[in-house]
Amino acid sequence: MTSLRYVAVVAVFFGCSSSHDSQRTGTTASPAPPGAAQAVQEIGEPALTRFIEGSVLDAKEEYAEAILEYQEALRLEPRNAAIHYAISRDYYELNKLPRAAEFGREAVRLAPDNGAYRENLARIYVGAMQTELAIKEFETVVRLDSMNNKAWYNLARLLQPQKPLRSLEIYEKLMDRDGETLDLLLQTAELYNALGRYDRAVEHYEAMLRIEPSNRALQRQLAETYGKAGKYDDAIRILESIREVSPDDQEVTLVLADFYLDRKETAKAVELFDYLLRQPRVHPEVRIRIGVAYFSQSESDTSFIPRARSIFEEVRALQPSDWRPNWYLGAIAMNQKRDTLAAEYFAEVTRLEPRNADAWWYVGSIYFDRGYYDRVFQTMDRARQVIPNDYRVYFLTGLAYTRLEKQTEAVEQLWLAYKLNSKNMDVLSTLALTLDGLKRYDESDRLYEEALKVDSTNALILNNYSYSLSERGLQLSRALVMASKAVAAEPENPSYLDTIGWVYFMLGDYARALTYVQKAVDSGEASAVVLEHLGDVYFRLGKKDDAMREWKRALEKSANTESLKRKVQTGTL
Repeated sequence: MTSLRYVAVVAVFFGCSSSHDSQRTGTTASPAPPGAAQAVQEIGEPALTRFIEGSVLDAKEEYAEAILEYQEALRLEPRNAAIHYAISRDYYELNKLPRAAEFGREAVRLAPDNGAYRENLARIYVGAMQTELAIKEFETVVRLDSMNNKAWYNLARLLQPQKPLRSLEIYEKLMDRDGETLDLLLQTAELYNALGRYDRAVEHYEAMLRIEPSNRALQRQLAETYGKAGKYDDAIRILESIREVSPDDQEVTLVLADFYLDRKETAKAVELFDYLLRQPRVHPEVRIRIGVAYFSQSESDTSFIPRARSIFEEVRALQPSDWRPNWYLGAIAMNQKRDTLAAEYFAEVTRLEPRNADAWWYVGSIYFDRGYYDRVFQTMDRARQVIPNDYRVYFLTGLAYTRLEKQTEAVEQLWLAYKLNSKNMDVLSTLALTLDGLKRYDESDRLYEEALKVDSTNALILNNYSYSLSERGLQLSRALVMASKAVAAEPENPSYLDTIGWVYFMLGDYARALTYVQKAVDSGEASAVVLEHLGDVYFRLGKKDDAMREWKRALEKSANTESLKRKVQTGTL
């Protein structure tokens, strides 16, 4: 939805006190800087003559020449604050901010209680993007003169990004003291909107409309804010009234349809969308927004998929260089499990918008899931050329190497992913597990500990770490605690059930070990490792026939495992 935005320029902070500001606000230039009359009284002859000459040149906007006159006056009276102030202003007009600040600071040092000098210095700091320094100056100005509304307003504007509540307090104080204005109401309304206090934002937009009842942009902004506040009836009422006057306003119609979707009044939304699509000249952006709306609805109602797909195909034909319809067509294909088609659409996105990292990821992931690892490498190699700092490029490459059982190459890529995103749990768990498999335990243990600091409840990390420790017979009590947490998080996960069973086995509690490992086997298609564990538990319980049966089943799944061959041949652990 479109929000009301007023053009913001630096001049909004400082009115029209100079010709430089007047160029930005459209006001006329002042013939001399504020404080000139006071300066005339303070400056003695012959410096006064030079100062007056400088003021005349200021009126002509000949600032460089004016500075030369002021500098001559300053040579005669070097401690005169008014002259420093005048030079500072002219350097500002010439956009020489360091020099403007230098003379502005000296004026303030010589006359610290002069509010005009401090406002001038604040203006320079704003131009130099030194917001904190500008805030300090305005805070001093309002302490010197609490009735200086312009300074209060400027202070509130500067405080908005970092201290919105303080900014609101100032705006409300100004309105209580001097009445509501469109500008003050707008600033407060947008702050309340940003803070999520939509009811208060509504109050201020309503007040603005009382001042300008026919302002269409305000009406739309109020409708949007009603929607954020959950007042859909009020939002729809305003938008419907706008459509009565301007039925061809496509933006209003789109927003109104969105509200009907929010209210689950799908038929009304579709009617409005169809109305727009029947218009003789429909902008592609309108088509895309309607397609996105239908795509969003398709997540809960698949009957919207054909509508969304049709729109995006039309836009794709109309705007072949626009990557967005390919993106949504790819997403639709993925949702329908048409992976090959999805990969084609996402590949087209990478061609049209090479820096779209998500598209590269989706193409690579589809190839990975289908076992096309060579294509994964090729795709990620191309991605690396345009998005070298996206960790997923190296992560997916590393995953592909693990599938090919090239663990050393996998670790190399996974370390690169880790360097780019050391807090990502998928990277941490995969790298730690791969290092564990290579028996590089110092590195894997460090990564497991790192991961637990990031998320101490991550079931996968808890499971993998506890299994690693149990395999090595280390910290078995701690391993049991971690394995128990993993099972509590996912009680039906066969891998987690096998892990806790194996921890109990290593602790010598074979009865409990049998309970969990048997449950792991019963919960689904057990791996050779789980079946081998079950055989080992049976053996420790003295059930050698059951042990041999499970070892043989495990050997059928993994015929090259030496430990299984030995157990089947010898009938013992």
